[in-house]
Amino acid sequence: MTLLPLHLTTARGLEPWLAGEARRLGAARVRLGRAGVACRGDLATAYRLRLWSRLASRVLLVLTVGPADDAEALYATAGRVDWRDHLRPDGTLAVDFTGTNAAIRDTRYGAQLVKDAVVDQLRARSGGRRPTVDLRRPDVRVNVHLEGRTATVSL
Repeated sequence: MTLLPLHLTTARGLEPWLAGEARRLGAARVRLGRAGVACRGDLATAYRLRLWSRLASRVLLVLTVGPADDAEALYATAGRVDWRDHLRPDGTLAVDFTGTNAAIRDTRYGAQLVKDAVVDQLRARSGGRRPTVDLRRPDVRVNVHLEGRTATVSL
């Protein structure tokens, strides 16, 4: 059984209760964070958390964590994911981006860099076809959280 890295978001102050709830619903290696809980679980656990958690606002599948010291590092971190596993070249995507640092001071800029990394990779691997942005109803919503010099890319 493969344990997937998950991140559960919640309101600040509710992390201890969310951690207990996550354990009861089958999550392993539960760790408290700020406004969230990191844990591991199989796909069934992720679905169970999504369906039954009363405290988690989101259940995110962490795809990669990497450096984001500057624009190039963030682009490279987002490019480490094989996006063909998650998005068709002719699909749609949106990027939700939170956090800033000295090099990436605007969340829209961070979102644009991640979107470019996804689109460029899929275009290169699919003979020129590329996904488009759909902010309302995307096929895939990419979540990126920037904290200090580290970016977490999730679905």
